[in-house]
Amino acid sequence: AVVSTQSGHYGRGNKFHLLATDPAKYYEADVERIKSDDLYVTRFLTHSKDDKEEAAKMIESVFAWRKTNAVKELDYSKDCDPCLASMYFKNKDSEGCDILWIEAKSFDKSKREEFQKYLVWLVENRAGEAECSQITTVLALDTVGITEADVEFIKYFINLFMYYTADVMKKMVIHNMHWLLNGVWKVVSVILSEGAKKRVLFCKNKEIFNAMPKESVVAVCGGPDPYRYNKAK
Repeated sequence: AVVSTQSGHYGRGNKFHLLATDPAKYYEADVERIKSDDLYVTRFLTHSKDDKEEAAKMIESVFAWRKTNAVKELDYSKDCDPCLASMYFKNKDSEGCDILWIEAKSFDKSKREEFQKYLVWLVENRAGEAECSQITTVLALDTVGITEADVEFIKYFINLFMYYTADVMKKMVIHNMHWLLNGVWKVVSVILSEGAKKRVLFCKNKEIFNAMPKESVVAVCGGPDPYRYNKAK
């Protein structure tokens, strides 16, 4: 294995060392971060329920995935496709975690790969990433039917937060999912762990106010914050 563990002072008394024989396999910045950032190490341990061997395997997998997918080369800070802005960070939940809103009605399946890359870039470049804070995601599904539902993107979304980010997602709120999508959810939810399933909250209309402060809810989910994705931009 290219990753091993040993006792130390990082992340709950456990220290990780990457023993990569091929430096091209990982970003140097990622390797340096795992050596020096206690909170980052703790994130992997928490995700793996304090199993050091599982955490070590996850570090190896995540770091290799990040390099293979050129995560640090992604840049959507300017001149990106306007439709990508239907995914955005806005406001915080009751525990101070950033909220990621996804207005699924505005997705374009023909641009799925760009939506996937943009999602990774959003999570990677959010202000709270440096502090290893968690996020709450909201899938706004009002008026989304079978033809609009992008099963492959939803699978990618779930895999990203389950396997390629460590303990980043605090909870996933699914708002106003039509009963016709129950079959779709059954298909994609099989890749969720039991622990992840406990973080999923289904809600209708104003029930979302029980999941986060009312003032944090944006217009697409019936909240007082007037912000919403503008297709005309």
